[in-house]
Amino acid sequence: MRGDSLELADELAAIPSLTMSKLVERWRVLGLGEPPRLPLPLMQRLLAQLLQEQVYGGLSAKAMRQLEAAAGAATNDVSKGVSAGSSASRLVSQDAADPSGEAPARPALPLLPKGIARPSPSRQVILTTGTRLVREWNGRTISVEVVDDHFVWNDAPYRSLSEIARAVTGTRWSGPRFFGIVGRG
Repeated sequence: MRGDSLELADELAAIPSLTMSKLVERWRVLGLGEPPRLPLPLMQRLLAQLLQEQVYGGLSAKAMRQLEAAAGAATNDVSKGVSAGSSASRLVSQDAADPSGEAPARPALPLLPKGIARPSPSRQVILTTGTRLVREWNGRTISVEVVDDHFVWNDAPYRSLSEIARAVTGTRWSGPRFFGIVGRG
């Protein structure tokens, strides 16, 4: 395993200097299939993660199911104005400890080398009743009011901010991103 760690460290150290074409070539050589079409910084982080998973293993199937469930709940919670962090961290922490209460032994993952930025944690935003979100779009001022379990725009109720963003722009948008209440991560 020590040799794998040293090789991995060398692989990770080389990633920031790879051009997109070299990164795609490396992706294919590693047998990862057809690479997704993503911006260079995201492709660098993704390749670094996949390389680490090959050496140290990925998340268990149970942890993946719990994260997917938490992500679905977080999406619903954000559109309803509820903090999403508590349910996600609770689900992950249940898997992190075994029945004896001790954390499972996992090898320490190497830090990403300089030049590969880690995604910043999402800001938790809680929208309470009475909050007004204002956004200018193509010369129009879009003003949305948060009401209990829905949103009101142009005197019409909407279940989510994404529905409003879609109605305004005519295309699919992340409602929280459209209104500037979450960053790009």
